[in-house]
Formats: sequence, C-alpha cells, structure tokens
Amino acid sequence: MEIKPISSSSKGNGYLLSDSQTTVLIECGISLKELKRKTNFVVPGDIVACLCTHFHNDHSKSLKDILNAGVDCYALKEVFEVKGINNHHRAKCIENEKRFDIGTFNIMPLKMYHDVPCVGFLIRSSYTNEKLLFATDTYMIKYAINGLDYIMIEANYDIDLVEDNAQKERLIKSHMSIETTIDYLKSIDLKNIKKIYLMHLSSRHSNEDDFKKRVQATTGKQVVVCKE
Repeated sequence: MEIKPISSSSKGNGYLLSDSQTTVLIECGISLKELKRKTNFVVPGDIVACLCTHFHNDHSKSLKDILNAGVDCYALKEVFEVKGINNHHRAKCIENEKRFDIGTFNIMPLKMYHDVPCVGFLIRSSYTNEKLLFATDTYMIKYAINGLDYIMIEANYDIDLVEDNAQKERLIKSHMSIETTIDYLKSIDLKNIKKIYLMHLSSRHSNEDDFKKRVQATTGKQVVVCKE
C-alpha cells in the first residue's frame, strides 16, 4: 500500500491510500481546491471514494463538495445528517463492524470513542494482501488487531504538556494521548508492521520529535509523523 498524508491537524485532515488498483481519500477536512492543489489529482477520476470518520469540520469540511464532484463518500448517518446531506445518491451510510468493498479494498468500520459518533477503519487490499488500521479522534481502541502491515494512529497530546485542567478533562475524554498510543501498540502483534504513522498531533500539547523517538523505541519500527 502507498500512504500519503495530505494534512493532519486540528486545522484539517486528509490522507490518500492506494494499492495501485484503488485509491481512496480518508478524511476530507480540507477544501476540495486544497486537495487538488496538494495532490495534483483529478476529482472524480483518480480518487474513487472518500471515507469520513465523523462530522467535525477538520475531518468533513469538503464532504458536500466531494459528493457533488462525483465521488462516493462513506460515513455514519450522523455525518450526513449534521452536514445537511439528504438522499444524495453518492452518500453511502456505513455502520460499525459491517464490512463493505471499494474496488480492491475490503473495509471494516470500527467504533471509536470520541465526543461525537466516530469510526476508524480496518482496510485490507485483495491486491496486495496488506492490512491497515486507521484510528483517530478516540481516547481508546478496544480492538486487539493482529497481522497488520500498517498502522495510522492518533497521538494527540502528552498529558504533561497540558496545563489547563478544563482542556485536560476534554482531551482525556475525546483524544488519544501518546501514552495510550504506546500502550495500544505494545498490546498487539507488530511483527508484520512495515510502518507506523502518527496522526493528529496537537500543535500545543505534543512534541513531534519526542513522540517519534518514543514510538520507535517501543516498537522497533519505522515511524512517520503526519504533518499539516
């Protein structure tokens, strides 16, 4: 699989995933214009579908525009409801733990734990036989998934860098700390992992170099920090 982070922050999120047969966009938290500029992609055409985890704007900003551009978009029904998207023929409602296929990708939505309904994705390519876990905007992951080739996982904050108690309380109940991320990685079988991507780092409450070093030291795997 080829993974290309486009944007990864509270300002906007977007990631491209391709197995050379099928290319999908995960998250559409940047404008369609910015997406085209950053990827040189033709929409529709090069991107066959978009997966959206939840309705917060930094993950769903361009959902309507992408639908209207002719791209199928897959999301929970709450996402389409909040965005005022009704009966659009390209809006595909998904449910937790109900598989679906997009081209050569088999996709399982996984329940995440955020402050609004949210999913992650377990994606397997029938072409490369590789598996990817995508998990962001959650304070925990309940699934012990083994046999993964790639992991894209949130590492939003370091609790020691959060000074405001109200902010600390909100983060604890909605996002994954670097400590929780590392604990999860330690709990699963990483022997097949080719690369780990750290996503959605807070601009104020994270340390990119420290997070990367800590995850590399724990896992012994190549680590990429996704940036804006």
